[in-house]
Amino acid sequence: MAELYVTNSLNLHKTIKVNITLRYFVIKGERGEHMWTLELGTTHEAADGSVIPAARVHRISVSNLDEAIENALSTLCGYIDWTPYVDDKEAPVVDSAEPADGTTVSIDSSVYVVLREILPAAGIDLSNLQVILNNSMEDIDITSEVRITGDPYIHELYWRPSLRVYDTYD
Repeated sequence: MAELYVTNSLNLHKTIKVNITLRYFVIKGERGEHMWTLELGTTHEAADGSVIPAARVHRISVSNLDEAIENALSTLCGYIDWTPYVDDKEAPVVDSAEPADGTTVSIDSSVYVVLREILPAAGIDLSNLQVILNNSMEDIDITSEVRITGDPYIHELYWRPSLRVYDTYD
C-alpha cells in the first residue's frame, strides 16, 4: 500500500490523503487467469458528510495503469468539498523562450516557448491562443502550425518553419 496526498489547485490549504493498493489475484475456476486490481480509498468525508466509497479498478495492465489511477482519483476527488476557492486573477507567464533575442535570430532557428501557470490557479486556457510571427515586414498567424504539449499548468509550444528561404531575388 502506498499513500499520496491530493490538493486542489484552487485551494492549496486543503489536502486529502489517499491510499493506493495494487493487488494480484489468480481467479479460481478460470484456468488460473491472473488479474491485477487497483484500489484507492480515503478516510476523508464527502461534502455531504458521508463516507467516500473506495474506487476499485479490475484488470489493470501496464498500458492502462496511469489512466486508471487518474480516473479513480478524479472520482474520489469529486466527492470532496474543496471550497473556499481562491480567485485565479493572474495570467500565465512565459517561463522561457528560445530564441531569447528577437532581433538577431538565425534563419535555422525554431521557436520554443514554455507557458507556466503559478499556483493557486485554474490552469491555462488555450481556447483563445493565437501565435503571431512578425518577420519585421508583416504579422503571420502560425497558430495552426504550433505543436503544444504539457499539462494544464505548464505548456510547451514549439514551432519549426515548414519552409526556410535562404536567398531572395529582386
